[in-house]
Amino acid sequence: MKAIVFPTLITLLSFSSLIAAQENDGEALEEMSSQSDSGQIEDEISGFNVDQTITRTGHDFARFMSEYRNLNYPDSTYNLTIQERPSARWGNLIWVTYNNKTVFRQFISPSTNNIREVAEQTSKAIHEMVLKEKVREALTDHFDLGKDEL
Repeated sequence: MKAIVFPTLITLLSFSSLIAAQENDGEALEEMSSQSDSGQIEDEISGFNVDQTITRTGHDFARFMSEYRNLNYPDSTYNLTIQERPSARWGNLIWVTYNNKTVFRQFISPSTNNIREVAEQTSKAIHEMVLKEKVREALTDHFDLGKDEL
């Protein structure tokens, strides 16, 4: 009888020490998460090109634009979304949005050989537009308006 009780007691003690260690780890994680600033998360998630294109032409445009942006503007902190609507008659309508505003829209034919040039020019123009927008926002007085009213 004593032989059965002894292993059970050891098992219970090891199990209770395991639970206590997990609780301490959970408390440490909570302390770490409360110390971190929620704004840091938003700062880390920036500078992306989101590719929502469908066709090969759209994917090429998004890839060339991303490559150019990463090489020439590596410290850019704004996110762009590249979208596409293919059309058999007109080609592919490609548009780029920044802060839910369309900043570029153009039809591109699938047989176009200068997709790289169009993507690079688009990236330059959007970067200049975003910089101007940030300066305008910094100089605009809108203290009495909420963020959704701008």
